[in-house]
Amino acid sequence: MFERFVADARRVAVEANSVAAGLGSPTVEAEHLLVSLASGDDPAGHALREAGLDPAEVREAIHRDFARVLGRVGIDASGMDLSANCRRTKPRWGASAKHGLERAFVEARRRGDRHIGTEHILLGLLRAPHGAVPRILDAEGVDRDELTGRL
Repeated sequence: MFERFVADARRVAVEANSVAAGLGSPTVEAEHLLVSLASGDDPAGHALREAGLDPAEVREAIHRDFARVLGRVGIDASGMDLSANCRRTKPRWGASAKHGLERAFVEARRRGDRHIGTEHILLGLLRAPHGAVPRILDAEGVDRDELTGRL
């Protein structure tokens, strides 16, 4: 699957796995890809940081989003370590990350590129109609259309 990925895009996939494991997640999801993208010294990383999202801010935004989701079902997450008690095994790829990577392939094809770069991965995440990444970006005041235009 990753044979068309350039080195930076491979780094994003590997790092997203580490981010998910570090947060105690049993799966690598789109938001973990977003953290990894924000840490890169490439077009996607620069675009995210210009939008005010560095890796630490994205991690915090993930926690805030999770707490908001829990709050919607009546669970108060204040003071809760959201990664405590989670499995610490190697995460497997989750649905949102898989869909984001599938959209990255579509973006590359649409642009006529034969490789998959970090910009394709970010575009794939930005095209998600629902899920943690759109909620996080909206909550952080990031204009997805503007961010898309930067790429």
